[in-house]
Amino acid sequence: MKLKYLLFAFCLIALLPGGCEEPYVPPVIPDNGTEEPEKNVDPAIDVKTGEVLPAWQEGYLDIHSINGGRGEAFYYIMPDGTTMLCDAAGAPPAELHDYSGDSAGTPSKPSLSVSSGAVIVNYIKHFAPAVSNGRLDYFLTSHYHGDHIGSWRDNYAKFGWTPFDKDGNTVTTVNLYDGGFYLNGIAEVGMAIPIDKVLDRGDWASRPSADYFDKGGQNRYALYINFLNYSSRKYGTVRETLVPGSEDQMKLKHDAAKYSTFHIRTLASGGDVWNGSSVNRNYVPSTEECTKNHELWSINENIFSNVFLLSYGDFDFFSGGDIQYNGRSTYSWKDIEKPISQVCKKVEGMKASHHSTSNTNSAELLNVLKPDFYIAGVWRDVQPNPATIKRVLNANSSVKIFTTNMASSNISTLKSEGVDTDKFSTLGGHVVVRVVPGGGKYYIYVLDDSNQEYKVKTKYGPYTCAK
Repeated sequence: MKLKYLLFAFCLIALLPGGCEEPYVPPVIPDNGTEEPEKNVDPAIDVKTGEVLPAWQEGYLDIHSINGGRGEAFYYIMPDGTTMLCDAAGAPPAELHDYSGDSAGTPSKPSLSVSSGAVIVNYIKHFAPAVSNGRLDYFLTSHYHGDHIGSWRDNYAKFGWTPFDKDGNTVTTVNLYDGGFYLNGIAEVGMAIPIDKVLDRGDWASRPSADYFDKGGQNRYALYINFLNYSSRKYGTVRETLVPGSEDQMKLKHDAAKYSTFHIRTLASGGDVWNGSSVNRNYVPSTEECTKNHELWSINENIFSNVFLLSYGDFDFFSGGDIQYNGRSTYSWKDIEKPISQVCKKVEGMKASHHSTSNTNSAELLNVLKPDFYIAGVWRDVQPNPATIKRVLNANSSVKIFTTNMASSNISTLKSEGVDTDKFSTLGGHVVVRVVPGGGKYYIYVLDDSNQEYKVKTKYGPYTCAK
């Protein structure tokens, strides 16, 4: 009986406020003196302004626009850790040389003391996934211009471009006729980070542009070929011509089966365009016609750019190299954007074609893509062009515009033409798109490019991808 009464009394006490509560357990305080971090927050995206951007993690897709102020370089880390660098900026520093003759350049970043190739190498080595083993799976050459593959200059010593012979030994002068090259663009990257496969539009002579008949252009291409030959002997680099329509040339190399919704389709290469079912090889005139009429037609290398559409789940990204449409009133085939637009769709984002200059990103193409974000790899004071930006805004009034660099003179030009640069998401920095596993959402980060610490300046998102 006494036991029964004791149990009854205990239950009465339990009904009183505070009775039979779970014992209080104080929160765990880590050794650094801060409170326990919030649970279920992925460290790959949980970063604050002023902190270094966290490393890529498996399942994520990273798109890095690397800014050195000398052209374009886009670095991709695919969901399984496969890596690809699209272009390696190699134009001469604007502070030393007016590259184009019709405009000035933007300042080198982080400074003149760091070459554009070194900027790319240091960046990749910082962010590269462990599975890459210090190599690049792919290098995609958009086209054969110096701000994308490396430049040719007779006075290369002025720019600190170290010369090599065909075996990779340093020499005093470059002998192009015996396989020599110098450290600039793809060569500077490939000497530091071995490349497994180079993808390009094939032999320049297969569809020659005006640059092909210029001595400087021939020398630039010889540098490219000479380095690839060296890299093939030294590292086993394979060169392959892109085929429009293919989804097998930029594929995942480590765990493709795990990420079946990821793929990259080539839309155009060397003037050939995918039409949805086959390759239109007659859109641009033949090799013989291009060669015969090169002075009359003055064909720009840009229209032969490699173009692709990357997809991961619901996320889509368009990259068009330097494609353009100018000259179409006289030669309709010079508008390479028109046939490309016919096999495109609405995308989450795009790399601005031809750095967002005046003769590219046509209304026909933009009105199909309707990008939610637009990244312009700026390195000259005429980029971006006011009319081009207006076309971007007309296609999608809520688009977020990111420029990796900007000349103060062009800010004034844009504003005088009715483009409010204060509404751009950024006017300078490395721009990183990070897509979450599955491809349903993404974030955009702008990193400080005044040093090589890769700290976040601003963060945007999350944004939900369109179904």
